[in-house]
Amino acid sequence: MKETTKVPKEITVKQLAEKVGVDATTVRRKINNGEIQALFAGKGFLSTDIAIEHYEFSQEHKKTLESMKTHAKVISFVNHKGGCSKTTTAYTIAAMLQKFGNKVLLVDMDPQGNSTQSVLEPHSNEEGITLPYPKTIKDLLVEKKNSGTVGETLFTEVIRSSRFGFDAIPCDLSLNSIMPDLESSSFKEVILKELLNEIAEKYDYIIIDTPPTLGFSVISSLTASDYVLVVTLAEAFSILGVEQTMNLINSVKRQNSVLANPREMRILGIVISKAEMATNVSRHFVSELESFSEEHTIPLFIDDIIPKTTKIPETQALNVLITDYDAKGDASLAYFNIALKIDIEIKKDRIKEKLSK
Repeated sequence: MKETTKVPKEITVKQLAEKVGVDATTVRRKINNGEIQALFAGKGFLSTDIAIEHYEFSQEHKKTLESMKTHAKVISFVNHKGGCSKTTTAYTIAAMLQKFGNKVLLVDMDPQGNSTQSVLEPHSNEEGITLPYPKTIKDLLVEKKNSGTVGETLFTEVIRSSRFGFDAIPCDLSLNSIMPDLESSSFKEVILKELLNEIAEKYDYIIIDTPPTLGFSVISSLTASDYVLVVTLAEAFSILGVEQTMNLINSVKRQNSVLANPREMRILGIVISKAEMATNVSRHFVSELESFSEEHTIPLFIDDIIPKTTKIPETQALNVLITDYDAKGDASLAYFNIALKIDIEIKKDRIKEKLSK
């Protein structure tokens, strides 16, 4: 295993200025207007070398990027095993991509509704009693199945602004109630895909948080996706979980449906979460994951491992982002870099698509 498994050290505004070749005042201005990405820490900013790569890429292709029409790329965050920080990773990356100047929608496809509870304010009545959301992803899927299209009014009723800046479609246990009906549909695999296509021109990214299963919700999410991110732990059976998830991804990619066309779906990589790199156990399983990724030619965010930290449960209790709560922490820098790399990679693909037409 490489020795460079620690998140790259943050750089200050002064160091950023030296690397970019401008003065510190100009760097701060570029940060404030969104040209250079950085995290706000205390009374100042900090950034990373990946942010410089992101800035240089954006500047080089500025005109091309500005000329492209908005049409969302869909990314599913998956692992059929629970407790791997998939939901935390999904909404944190969504928030980062929004911060980078993109318009982002988070779709909760997990009936447990963890993303919904994490990013949306509770729906309460006048007495302050928390109630289920009036409309959820369930209502959109039912309308799509029954009518073939979804009216603007229903989208407006379902889509909500999150506390982190991006939009979100909530989910709750009511999704389970329509599963038998959806699974009996002749075009069950593409219902979600066709549904999201109706609002794709309003967003740059649609992030799907999938449930920890291998069932219909995950299959329909993968079918709707342009990209997939696998989130896993550095612990026993992590390889087995990734292998089973990869088998499902490959199974979906082999679908023959002309409408689904999932063969173009691309794996962005494997994210390792809750790692304790000071222990031999975590280092061992990270090494196994590294060998697995090399053998199967799957990218691994080896330089951006998300460490185990008590700060993340604290953020969940306080309803804040780890990147705001502990900007200088390794977890924040890892999420920051992962989001930057995703943004660069997908925009490169979009430029290639534009130039090939």
